[in-house]
Amino acid sequence: MSPCAYVPSHGRWIVHKPALHGWTCDRLSQPRFQLPRDKKRSSDRKLAPVIQEFQQLIEDDPELFMYFHTMFDEVQRPNGHLGLVHDYKELMVALDRIIIQAPRFGGANNLVMGIPMYAVLAPFCNTLSGYNVFTNPKVNAQLHKIFDVWAEFLVSPASRYVLTTKEQCWFSPTALDAMSQRLGTSFYDAWVCRDSDPEKHYGFTSWDDFFTRRFRPHMREVIDPDNPNLITAACEAHVHVIQSNVRAVDKFWIKGHSYSLSHMFSHDPFTPLFVGGTVYQGILSSLDYHHWHSPVDGIVRKTRLISGTYYAARLDNDPDPDVVSRSQDFVTAIAARALIFIESDNPVIGLMCFVAVGLGEVSTCEITVKKGDRLKKGDDLGSFHFGGSTHCLVFRPQTPLKPFPHVQPGTVQNVNSNIFYIEDGTERN
Repeated sequence: MSPCAYVPSHGRWIVHKPALHGWTCDRLSQPRFQLPRDKKRSSDRKLAPVIQEFQQLIEDDPELFMYFHTMFDEVQRPNGHLGLVHDYKELMVALDRIIIQAPRFGGANNLVMGIPMYAVLAPFCNTLSGYNVFTNPKVNAQLHKIFDVWAEFLVSPASRYVLTTKEQCWFSPTALDAMSQRLGTSFYDAWVCRDSDPEKHYGFTSWDDFFTRRFRPHMREVIDPDNPNLITAACEAHVHVIQSNVRAVDKFWIKGHSYSLSHMFSHDPFTPLFVGGTVYQGILSSLDYHHWHSPVDGIVRKTRLISGTYYAARLDNDPDPDVVSRSQDFVTAIAARALIFIESDNPVIGLMCFVAVGLGEVSTCEITVKKGDRLKKGDDLGSFHFGGSTHCLVFRPQTPLKPFPHVQPGTVQNVNSNIFYIEDGTERN
């Protein structure tokens, strides 16, 4: 692969277009994908059944059939070119190839390898027709089926071919060095491994087993765990924004960090309790730790899984294809997500909510707690699977919340680190 064209910034998922184009060419330029566009595909091996079903859905629905043509016309193409994907049939071939591969390591700042399906779909996400495609319930239902098929491969031992010391694999010297620099210690010392030999995949049983790896206990300990006035980070993430006075209903599609609680919570009966409160949002990348941990001591009052979109984003005029990274507040209202309402033992904090938002192929939100479970700060809540994602902590307006000075947009906050404190120990009026 050509040198990374990534321009570092917090919370990005993918590289700028030159590297995106390079990935498309490098990873999808297989013989059957290079056939001239006027050649018949009868000699090609058949698409996977789930991809055939997707193509049939497109061709049977006149509206989708139109949008899957017009989004190719609307996409911004440098020099009139869009890699090797020219129409919806070639897009089906691309998706068919992706679901039999595991994500590779693409460089310290190049996150495109962790989310290969988004790498192919990203240019279309910022078109009007693409928006109509990716907000369509039938398309999202079919994408969910595709992710399920892909997941069967990613949880299998066959997916470990990227967990070796070869180039562009996750235990190559370059990859291990990048992950070690990120954490300030060696990969083996940072993560729970079942084997010390990288040639034996460090003991990981699949790509997903590696992706959902856990820190060793000393890496992310809760500091001052018995202090009820401290609130910890639920995820290892870049801070996106802290917004107060959040409304019940707001124009979340307009740029400017607008959160719409009723939509975020899918009209949950608890919603009115949080109107006027505070939202903290943090963005995870594909190199981050993907488990969620309780930010407070307390009791789980409710959990919910909410279906939604996977690739819908707020449209803008930015030529950078990574539109989802620019739509972090927008996706909290429409993307597939999980809600965990926790009643803090500290009555000043009271009821709060953890929101996990699955983006793109990272749509799997696994909740591992249930109503009535008692939690200590740092206890497991669940995890994301298969790529980068985003999350929120939502607090009531009565909670006198103060962020620590180091908690600023763009900074990385370690999971279980202290991010908020209660200002004076009493509720606001």
